[in-house]
Amino acid sequence: MDVKIVNLTEDRREEALAVFAQSGWNKEHLFYVKAEMQAFFKGDIYGYIRARFIAAVVNNRIIGVAAWAPSMCSFWLYELSWATVLPAWRHQGINKLMLDERLRQIRLHHGPAAFSVMVCTWENPMYTRAGFVPMQPYGRKSPDTKGKCLLLAQFEPVAAGKFYEF
Repeated sequence: MDVKIVNLTEDRREEALAVFAQSGWNKEHLFYVKAEMQAFFKGDIYGYIRARFIAAVVNNRIIGVAAWAPSMCSFWLYELSWATVLPAWRHQGINKLMLDERLRQIRLHHGPAAFSVMVCTWENPMYTRAGFVPMQPYGRKSPDTKGKCLLLAQFEPVAAGKFYEF
């Protein structure tokens, strides 16, 4: 399987949105994904781009999409969002590849200083292995999002002579 993780380009916007729809996302969530994608390609306030989208591609077909963004709360906090993989491609490591690429891009964007990354999702071994832990109050799960909770990972400063490490 030759999966490539690339930055999403505007000419593939509709294909990426179709991945979310085929993955069962409801209309309300699709509305917000579409708005974030619009801002990614066009900028919103004077060209400001918050979310950055990547895509997992196999044989020139998008099979997964995910985003990351600097947090509105702090210059050292980042958010992972809008991740999905087509049902036929799930449980094959695609989301892990997209997670690794998002963390790599955040490190490049942030530089060598310490930073934190949060994600609202279900507890899952992939995030645990990447260093994410449930935020306090420990294990509080949201009933309106089918048990999702906030997970947080903290990344230390990079050692001298290196630019990023995970």
